[in-house]
Amino acid sequence: MHKIVLVVLTALFLCSGISAHGQMTEEAKIEQLINSVEKAPESTKFIRNGREYGNGKAAEHLRTKYKRGKKYAGTAELFIKNIASESSLTGKEYHIRFADGRTVTARQFFIEELKKIEKE
Repeated sequence: MHKIVLVVLTALFLCSGISAHGQMTEEAKIEQLINSVEKAPESTKFIRNGREYGNGKAAEHLRTKYKRGKKYAGTAELFIKNIASESSLTGKEYHIRFADGRTVTARQFFIEELKKIEKE
């Protein structure tokens, strides 16, 4: 009985995105970074190759790109650098435009989001 409980608790722990040291896994950080775009206010736009996309499309694109290029994104920092910052086809930087008209590079946006995630 104790063995079953231990197995179940271990499985739950591994699925939680928390490492054995109580820190969030890199994959969990990456998912939170993608979620930060997906859950941004609707007026926020993701700009890729000169075209604006809504939050859902932006998150879908980043998840697909991450899935295909996972070997280039072993950490959240590498995800930002190699996946989430620019087009792999054109080399153009991605941008985020906020409701107030302010525009930042996706790299800047994700670096700030990662700082927030790592403070939690």
